[in-house]
Amino acid sequence: MPLHSSQTSRSENSRSAGLPQVGHLRPEVRYASDIALVSPFVSDSHPDWIDKVAQWSRHVGMNPTRVRWKLIRWHERRGRDRRRLEQKVDHIKYEHKTCDQCGAVQDRDAKVCSSCGAKLATRTFHVLRRLGIIAPEALSLSTVLALVIMTAYARVWVAQGGGFHAPPGELLLDFGADLHVGFGDDYWRLLTAAFLHMGFWHLAFNLIAIASVGPQVEQIWGRLAMLFVFVITAVAGFVLSDAMQPNVLTAGASGGVCGLIGAAAGYGQRLGTTRGRTIRNDMVKWFAYTVVFGFAVGANNWAHLGGAAAGAALGYAMPPALWKRRTLLPLRFVVKLAGVAATVAALAIILTRTPRTHDDSNPMIARVDLVAQICRVQRIDPAAARALYVTTFTQLGLVDSTSGHVGEMCAGMLVIRDACRNGGMTEMAANERHAYCDPIVRALSDL
Repeated sequence: MPLHSSQTSRSENSRSAGLPQVGHLRPEVRYASDIALVSPFVSDSHPDWIDKVAQWSRHVGMNPTRVRWKLIRWHERRGRDRRRLEQKVDHIKYEHKTCDQCGAVQDRDAKVCSSCGAKLATRTFHVLRRLGIIAPEALSLSTVLALVIMTAYARVWVAQGGGFHAPPGELLLDFGADLHVGFGDDYWRLLTAAFLHMGFWHLAFNLIAIASVGPQVEQIWGRLAMLFVFVITAVAGFVLSDAMQPNVLTAGASGGVCGLIGAAAGYGQRLGTTRGRTIRNDMVKWFAYTVVFGFAVGANNWAHLGGAAAGAALGYAMPPALWKRRTLLPLRFVVKLAGVAATVAALAIILTRTPRTHDDSNPMIARVDLVAQICRVQRIDPAAARALYVTTFTQLGLVDSTSGHVGEMCAGMLVIRDACRNGGMTEMAANERHAYCDPIVRALSDL
């Protein structure tokens, strides 16, 4: 059928513009939406199966155009994810190292940065960090520190007879846990307490933190310097804890761990660069996790705060450039020696301590232990403590069911405990005083 002149001109204009003509579409295109399905301007960069699926979707009552574009977007997202994965694999397999101090690219076998002279970590450490895993090097001081802490835990674990339950307070006290009241002259406890732990999960959390933070501090100041920072900040944390809560039995490496966190945060703040701010922010997050965990399990956040404050002061006051000056070589030697000596001394004390033998068959000891347990419950739930008191002592035939002033009983026991610790009970003979006081001090040591 011949076209009118106006139709002919429009057709010629369409051809000159390179636009698809409706009259030349394939016979199977019967709907306006089919134009999008066959248009070469939108489908060339996508696989053919998308157009086929979109065409078939009409037969199940779906909009072909909408199906097509959803499939295109899914295919593009899948391609982007695949490219990101390929880039990540290439990044992990990258042969060279990057200096943490100046960002210069170094050869994979280089030990020291050729630009700034900073010490470079091993390629294995770089690969683990690219994978998102910050782990200590095989022979790093973080690994050695973790082994020392696990050795101390094993010593206490054997003494308590195994199991995953928390060791009793009196056993921890025997091995060197910190308790200021009554043991304030045992200054060595400020050190040994940092290597003792009050249970498996307490130990596990601190080992994870050491594995994550320790290697970073090693890279900044050196391996042995990291050990000194851990020891000195742990002691600082226990000093603050003793000042704020002298009656609390405490132990754990988390004060020293927070010291490492604070030192890295102080270094990042002093550095002032984008990398420094990143380090600082990461360490602040670690400290926040530690404090939240402390509140959740009733840990000693005063020791956490003291360790973090001491570490932040050290990290800010002693940047690596100043620390590595030749004039400070004698100071570095003393600091490194002090860290090693303190760690060895703490482990030696713990391994050579012999816990006291407690005669649990003695009725008085068993009764004092029972009272101590009731007093621990009293601190959390007074009603439950009263019920426990009435039930247990009534079964023993010691009280009737109407008695049970648990608060007064616990307060009186704490007065007796403090008198025993402070040299009271002088009216008793020495052997009688020990027989009377030792069970009370032992059972109530963590109250």
